[in-house]
Amino acid sequence: MYQFFLDAWAALRLRFYPKTHYRYSPLIIVPVLLTLGLINMANMSQFLGHQAGITVFILALTVLRWGILGMTMQTILGYYSKQPGQWYGYVLVTEALILPMIAMLYWPQALATAGSFWLIWTMVVQVSGFVRISQQNVFKVALAYIIYFLVTSLAGGMLLLVFSTMGWLDINSMAQSFQQILTMPAAETGIR
Repeated sequence: MYQFFLDAWAALRLRFYPKTHYRYSPLIIVPVLLTLGLINMANMSQFLGHQAGITVFILALTVLRWGILGMTMQTILGYYSKQPGQWYGYVLVTEALILPMIAMLYWPQALATAGSFWLIWTMVVQVSGFVRISQQNVFKVALAYIIYFLVTSLAGGMLLLVFSTMGWLDINSMAQSFQQILTMPAAETGIR
């Protein structure tokens, strides 16, 4: 786990390694994905409501997004550059950079600006790493992100449909929770 945090610290400072460097055991991958999923669930619960299936859905969606981003970058950037290795480890490192965002749950108004800058910086770090490690231009990386967005939207919708069909999620109550958030004054939600 120490090496994982060193890699995240290096990426945060825009220092990248070849993608073969970012190999981690399941003992690191599983807890990091679980933590990311729980943070995402805590952030999304106010929008999606408080149902039992939300936690499992968001955890599954987090793993799905991680896998799709790694696969998409491997497919698109691998088409242009035949470097050895997979992108899954690098994606995990850069996705883990949002872990400090847990503080936003406790102090949303106080950390809103800093949190926004942090999210922007983590995105810059991820894109910069894809560009520098793959030695491709930013337009090819942008193409991969567009395809990732489309595939993730489709796969996420299918996952939502499966959870709804199985009775684990109630889409109507999710829509009502989201509608309540939209009608609340900005002071109550922390959203401006």
